Amino acid sequence: MKISPIILATSVALLVPQLTSGQSKVPSEAQCREMTNGMVNSMKSAPLEKEKDKQGAKALVDRIEKLIRDNRARGVSECETWASISKMVMNQ
Repeated sequence: MKISPIILATSVALLVPQLTSGQSKVPSEAQCREMTNGMVNSMKSAPLEKEKDKQGAKALVDRIEKLIRDNRARGVSECETWASISKMVMNQ
């Protein structure tokens, strides 16, 4: 399944302001958590026309949400989680 350009554009749109709003080029844990939550929310709300795309997107969101839950339970950095999610999305 290919990820919709809308999802990718939304994800980038969420990332850029977070990285440029502060003095540091490295996002804080809070910013990474916000970006992670924002990406999941944008993926859930992205309009998809084909049933195949809807099923693929749901499967991807399910995997991402599981990764987030597992990583948070283990105390993994929010920024590591963001990076893992970004790789998952880009490799679709």
